[in-house]
Amino acid sequence: MSALDQWLADVATSALVGTARRDAPPTPAQLGVEPEADDAPAEHRLLASAAVVDVLSRAGSRLPDVRPPMATAPPEVLPPCTDAAAQLLHLLLTQSPVSRATRDDLVVEWLRLAAAAGRRTPAWLLPGLLAFAATRRPVARALGAAAGERGAWLTALNPDWSSLLLDDEELALAGVADDWVEVWPTLPTAQAVPAFEAGRRADPAAARALLDAQWDGLAARVRSEAVQALRTGLSLADEPLLERALDDRAKSVRDAAARVLDRLPGSARGARMAARLRGLVRVKGTLVRHLEVDVPDPPDAAGVRDGLTAPTAGTTVPPTTWLAQVVHAAPLDTWTDLTGRGPAATLKMVRDKDVLSWLVDVVLTRRDGEWAAALVDHGRTDPRLLALLPDDTRSALLSAWVLRPPPGLDLPSLLTAAPRPWPDDLARTVLRAIQGQGSQSRLALVAGPMLAAALPPSSAPEVRVALDRVPQDATHLRRALTETLQLHAFRTSLTEAFR
Repeated sequence: MSALDQWLADVATSALVGTARRDAPPTPAQLGVEPEADDAPAEHRLLASAAVVDVLSRAGSRLPDVRPPMATAPPEVLPPCTDAAAQLLHLLLTQSPVSRATRDDLVVEWLRLAAAAGRRTPAWLLPGLLAFAATRRPVARALGAAAGERGAWLTALNPDWSSLLLDDEELALAGVADDWVEVWPTLPTAQAVPAFEAGRRADPAAARALLDAQWDGLAARVRSEAVQALRTGLSLADEPLLERALDDRAKSVRDAAARVLDRLPGSARGARMAARLRGLVRVKGTLVRHLEVDVPDPPDAAGVRDGLTAPTAGTTVPPTTWLAQVVHAAPLDTWTDLTGRGPAATLKMVRDKDVLSWLVDVVLTRRDGEWAAALVDHGRTDPRLLALLPDDTRSALLSAWVLRPPPGLDLPSLLTAAPRPWPDDLARTVLRAIQGQGSQSRLALVAGPMLAAALPPSSAPEVRVALDRVPQDATHLRRALTETLQLHAFRTSLTEAFR
């Protein structure tokens, strides 16, 4: 029995028979505990020993060695925000008066106002703010200087916060090991794919060179997924590797290369597809000129290499399948070159509804703003097209559609997708239309839930007028308008707190 075990047994015996019959043994020096004074009553010495025994039995092990002292936070550079601003942030983080989504926007707004004013978050709010930002990337992006020197110090201490102050480019680099290029060829497939995607985001050229060098030794799945990852940072420098992928033995790799090359209209493949398209399109008519688009013959070997393939092997393929693939791959200026007109005038000459639908897909893939505007003007109201338009153009269109929705228009999706807060003109149009159409109209039911976040502070007078005019029984709309005024008041308080 060790000396420590003997001491534990002696303490138990003393407690069992009483200190009058067995004095409590002194605490062993190896425990590093300050003993009771020799003249302390025996009962006190026993209770002190029992307390040590209790700690030992609960802990189960000795305390670790003392660590080196932690480095202190560096001195702050920026002054703290005002007490009023701190109270508003504390309210948002703990007892938000607004919805969850709106709260996130307001925290971002608070941080931006703090940065603009050259102020920082007070130390007592930093743990709560960093924990809040850890699961909200938009908030983390806004932290910046408002976190102060102590915020940077805290993020270095907590692994869950270590990436909060990194921008998107630094974050991409943070997920890539320094030796990833050397290690990547040895990784199993499940790890190789995400590692290559991260490496491509961090250094497109290095990832491309690595894939080219390792190509022949990679599994088909890895080659296919890696080719798809080339969409990040895609440029004409990737074209030789993508052309190589078009000749790959695996269909999944060839298909992936064709899809990526669809995003690269300036490539040699894009020129080849343009030549195919020119052979299928003719300008017809004398007074009213239009485009006549033929379906192609089944592809030859060169066409198959360029990605003109059946979606499913062994099935009968309608000729329009080959046409759709050509349209998706050809540069958009092939159409304007054929007509000698701009995108808007060219679209008016297209009568084939399938071709128009395919052109929408092409414009969304290429993110071409001029063609997007032409398609919207031609009657295509896809919300994704509106996202490619300038803010003033999008606002004017939405205002017009709120008053006179085109047939089949998905107004909820369009209003939801519009950047917030809405421009003043759109906000006024929506408010007036709701009042004109009534609180039970489709517009009121659709727009009501988004008013608080969508209406700008400048619309407060119109909101008050609308609230006065809305019937008392229209509870959903009155609640939305009331929350809007509350939010505007909160934003005003934020602005004033940083003056």
